[in-house]
Amino acid sequence: MGSGTHAREREKASRFPLWIGLLVLVLIIGVVAAVLWRARSEDSSCGSTSRTTVAAAPDIAPALTRAAEAMADEVDCVEVQVVAMVPAEALNALVARDPSAPDLWVPDSPVWIKQLSDAGVRSTVLSEAIASSPVALAGGPSAAAPGSWFDALSTGRVVVQDPTKDGPSAAALAAPRAESSATGASADELTARMVPLAQQYGARTAKPADEVLAAISTTSKQLVPVTEQHYLAAKRQNGALSFVVPDSGTLLLQYPVVSMAQVDDDSTDASGEFVSYLEGRAGQDLLSEADFRKADGTALAAGVGFGDVTALPQPNIADVQSDLRRWTVLTVPTSMLAVVDASGSMDFETGDGTRMELAVDAARRALSEFPGNARVGLWSFSIDQGGPGVDYKQLAPLRALGEGDQGARLVGAIEGLVDRTTGGTGLYDTTLAAYREAIKKYDERYFNSVVILSDGANDDPGSIGLSSLVKTLRAEADMARPVRIIAIGISEDADMTELTRIAEATGGSAYPARDPRDILAVISQALLAR
Repeated sequence: MGSGTHAREREKASRFPLWIGLLVLVLIIGVVAAVLWRARSEDSSCGSTSRTTVAAAPDIAPALTRAAEAMADEVDCVEVQVVAMVPAEALNALVARDPSAPDLWVPDSPVWIKQLSDAGVRSTVLSEAIASSPVALAGGPSAAAPGSWFDALSTGRVVVQDPTKDGPSAAALAAPRAESSATGASADELTARMVPLAQQYGARTAKPADEVLAAISTTSKQLVPVTEQHYLAAKRQNGALSFVVPDSGTLLLQYPVVSMAQVDDDSTDASGEFVSYLEGRAGQDLLSEADFRKADGTALAAGVGFGDVTALPQPNIADVQSDLRRWTVLTVPTSMLAVVDASGSMDFETGDGTRMELAVDAARRALSEFPGNARVGLWSFSIDQGGPGVDYKQLAPLRALGEGDQGARLVGAIEGLVDRTTGGTGLYDTTLAAYREAIKKYDERYFNSVVILSDGANDDPGSIGLSSLVKTLRAEADMARPVRIIAIGISEDADMTELTRIAEATGGSAYPARDPRDILAVISQALLAR
């Protein structure tokens, strides 16, 4: 009995220290964990959070939003908010010093940064480019690669968005300049090529690029400038899409990062952290997953997208800006009363046909470049062309090409000019009558002009004199209804001095076309000088 009691006491004594030891161990672990948690909390607490807002081009904004969210899991005390904003709208907000303007700006081209600088707004480039994406032409399955961008824009099949707002369309306009050393296209040819493209754009209601790409079918002939990143996204929705890159190469859209913050702004820390993240491996991986290339244009992995492309040199930013300004002017539709010399001298041979035959061919081609909303009328002139004492005759009234049979009527009238040549040049009376007609038919929605094509000086002794004509044109000029005379002198026989005086009296200009086949180029040049 005594031995059993001692055994129970020994068992009880042996169990008591074990229980105490476990309790102490648990308490120690809890205290250590609490201390560590407190220490960590103190280390991660933010006296203040650095916040920055980012305005990004709509195509790259979703990828930047994902990058901002991923960075938030890794970097404390920093908050980044990304909003999608068309570069033109962001530029306006920044120039206006709008209080809601962003701290960081990620447009789709360095051209925007130059415009910001030109407006006198101070900024700091934090990254020349965090990503890039080459531009190609999207179309149906039968699309064939043109030899150059200049060739592509000459087909009439390229459908552009407004290049003052859309990066790929701006690149399509700039690419002919970038490739000009290979194509040999002159500066005049490059600017002239823009005229019909801008006029066609101004004649239609532009649809969003996504809508245009979604509508492309297996039989589509049109081509749409698009980035690789946008193309891949559109291809997932429309399997009929294919792409072509001109043989000459293409331009890369590049995405720079610009800071609007001053040195002591609270946003500078967050801005710097975000740019560092985007340029680092994690940020570049996220951009690659969104189908953006690295800044150097290295092809996407696994054969995705356009593959290896020949990168054209970036065009001069000043030239790009100049082209965009021209575009804005040229999209205003044209109202043109064409007045063609039908005097006997237009029958003179040139070696490839008479002056009139070559002029008719050029006029026919010029007419085909104008869209349906362009207003075009046609007169011919020579002494007594319209009857005794009347030196002009209306062959087609000033109306829109797409109105009724106006287009067909003009084609017929142009071709009939070869049979109307007779007599001397009745230039002065015709000019005054045509100018008055254009003012009478003025339309404020158009660029209104009278285009006179003549191969000689005035021959009508009974007409108004040159000085009186110039004085009358100046007196009748109506600032509320501006009409300009564009005078084109055909051949060496044209009196450019008098044509210049006549045109300048209305704010217009005179141009020589030594060869009638140059008329189309000269008309384009004149329209560019609006």
